[in-house]
Amino acid sequence: MNPFYNPMFLGKILKRYIIDIDRLNRINEESLRRYQDRQFRRLMRFADTVPLYHEKYMQVGVNPTSMTSIDDLQRLPFVTKDDIKRHYPLGIVSSKIKKTSLIKVSTSGTTGKILPLYVDLLDIVMGLFAYMRTLHEYDMSVWKDKITIIGDFAPHTAESGYVTRGLQPHFNLTRMFKNIQWLNTNDEPNKVMAAIDEFQPDFIGGYVGMLGHLALLKDSGLGDNISPRYIAATGSVLDSFLKSFVEKAFHAKVFEVYGATESGLIGFQCEKGRYHLMSDLVYAEFLRNGEPVHSGEAGEMIITKFHGKGTPIIRYNAINDIVAPFKGTCSCGKAGALIKKIYGRNDLALYLPNGTVLLPSAFSEIYSKLLYQLRTNKVKNTKIIQRDLYNLEIQVVIDEALRAIGPSVEEIFSFIKNGFEAKTGPDVTVIVTEVDAVDTSQGPRILSMVDKEKYTIARYL
Repeated sequence: MNPFYNPMFLGKILKRYIIDIDRLNRINEESLRRYQDRQFRRLMRFADTVPLYHEKYMQVGVNPTSMTSIDDLQRLPFVTKDDIKRHYPLGIVSSKIKKTSLIKVSTSGTTGKILPLYVDLLDIVMGLFAYMRTLHEYDMSVWKDKITIIGDFAPHTAESGYVTRGLQPHFNLTRMFKNIQWLNTNDEPNKVMAAIDEFQPDFIGGYVGMLGHLALLKDSGLGDNISPRYIAATGSVLDSFLKSFVEKAFHAKVFEVYGATESGLIGFQCEKGRYHLMSDLVYAEFLRNGEPVHSGEAGEMIITKFHGKGTPIIRYNAINDIVAPFKGTCSCGKAGALIKKIYGRNDLALYLPNGTVLLPSAFSEIYSKLLYQLRTNKVKNTKIIQRDLYNLEIQVVIDEALRAIGPSVEEIFSFIKNGFEAKTGPDVTVIVTEVDAVDTSQGPRILSMVDKEKYTIARYL
């Protein structure tokens, strides 16, 4: 039976819609804490029915049903990507849930390793409501405004699972929300641009890379009918210069939305510019060497997801993002934790001789400048290979259709080389080489061969 024909399921959705979307605007910190405690106790009871968690907690002598508050979270062991892979498929879902009622999704495979997970339809609906929360912040409505979503609809991805295999077959999403346009970030930017130009949305949400390419096309004179009020960027670090370039190209305000396949949406920027965690949907810890970091200090984010009946995510340490929390309040009045800065993934990092770790937020600026300074998108793909602390190779694939247009390949290579040398310093040799294609089958697009076990981190950049 289609669950959307079930009055009880529809009742749950209606309740969530009324209560959940604007919860952080209505409650104070004390009420949020009580809510987190309740959600955590419910999550612990559910986790005890999932073989992965039942076995892991038995090994360390922890009884999940004895957990009473979110403070007890620190008594639990971390859950790794390997834990989930070892227990896949039956060991990562509850023995009380029919696996046929769940939908399989996978991480994007940025690091060359795809991780399969399961979500349920209510989990997917909560993901939609979380995104609606960000729209409400900017007085946008899925019922009234024209909205373009540029997602990653490759077959295995979370977006494909949520929309193509989740909501659409059960809910007829395109008929229900005729004012929402769904586009694929894997399509050519010119194709995406033409579709947006025809649709003329009030809001565009998409991945940072695609938004940069669209801004360059807009800056070149295309997309006369595209004039959104707001643009939401997600998927990777958005540096301030690229953000400014996108805002000027489209004459629209750009804000960031932060999430992961495993957890769903994690946070977003409010109108005041502060980065808020969705603290009623997820709970984040920020650790360095196993200890909490201070406000403003960079630490590894450990995530716990409160909702869903698919694969539980509890003290999961494989989001791999380095994030600096901020202890304070925002004048917007929302309850919940704040983020000062997202540095990017520590499994896509480069390591310098002086103990500095270059995270994606540092070197993504170099590629962004190709768009807003050199005004070119002829770099089709790249791979960064760090063979040791002192040698860095940047492999570049040039779009043959654009080779003769704009700045020369030599100028682009010099620009990339100078950009990395400015980040790495004089002790690191940087070479830039052209290749026909980059091989990501044996690893990620950023590959460091430095022995991390023997490396002492002094700071993140």
